[in-house]
Amino acid sequence: MNPAQLQQQNEQVLKLSVPLRPEPQLSFEQAANLLGQFIRWSNTTPYYRTYIDKPAEGEIHAIFQYEKLPPFTVDGLRYLERETEYFISLGPYELCIQETKFGFVPGSSETHASRVRRKIRFSKGGVSTVMLVHYSRGPAQPVPPEVLRMPPVRQYPLIPSAEPAIFVMGEKTGQRVPLQSLPLLQQQQQQQGLIPGPQGFQPQANAGPPPPRGPMQNPMQAQNAALASQSAAIAAQNAAMAAHRGPPKPHIPEDVNDEDESDVVTHRDISTTRFIRNHEFLAEVFSPEPTPKPVELPEEKEEDLQATLTALQAEIDALNQKTTEFEAMKLANESAALALH
Repeated sequence: MNPAQLQQQNEQVLKLSVPLRPEPQLSFEQAANLLGQFIRWSNTTPYYRTYIDKPAEGEIHAIFQYEKLPPFTVDGLRYLERETEYFISLGPYELCIQETKFGFVPGSSETHASRVRRKIRFSKGGVSTVMLVHYSRGPAQPVPPEVLRMPPVRQYPLIPSAEPAIFVMGEKTGQRVPLQSLPLLQQQQQQQGLIPGPQGFQPQANAGPPPPRGPMQNPMQAQNAALASQSAAIAAQNAAMAAHRGPPKPHIPEDVNDEDESDVVTHRDISTTRFIRNHEFLAEVFSPEPTPKPVELPEEKEEDLQATLTALQAEIDALNQKTTEFEAMKLANESAALALH
């Protein structure tokens, strides 16, 4: 796989295979309601790898964004502003909104940037890995000529993914569906009323966020259900990432200490082995043998010490005499030099 194909693969997203009707404007209450629907549909509907490219006004996408994957940023549009993030509280829920303004299609006839992208997910009270992406129009801003001359934000043509669709939640978490079977599965789910029909799902005008829990579900059960859904989603995404990377490398076992490791070992065995080994190391310390006597140094006679002291004192006197002579010679040279001047 060349670098261009690898880059395109990184730009793909895991998108929910449910038709969604475009909405020019989407309130935060409608977005929360849609996120609740996405999470419910994710239990019975797979996600597939695809691109979001040059989206039209009002487009809505449901994607699965795993925390350890690079965030979704490339959609074929160029934006004049950086992405900003803010939070909105809706009762027991909190929405995280990542908004990017002043977008336009590079290489087109657009000379004013007015496209807005909002990425919305639950930051509290819901599954945070399911994200809603909505495109709308906002205030327009002229595009600088040098920006118009810039190349597209991605390389074309886009190579479609051949990876099968995958379930990320529910009882079928981790199961895969061939892309050829996806239309038939969608038709069956539409007939069963599990997902909206071909005309797409349209959020209600006054819809609010999904209820925090059912009448027979206490807070602990709701929390456990949310944690179970997130764990299943993470497990599914790990499976997708493992399949995307290919077969794992063979594991090379590390060297182990036969004294501490065995096929069947208990805590008592480990403690006994370590005690014996440490006892051997400290055997000399705990040995009952008497401590050997210190080595006796030979005694020196007082006459020998006095002779050595006299010789050293003579050497010191000789050095002092040489120093005095050197200082006198140096002083005489300095006096002669001054007399010449």
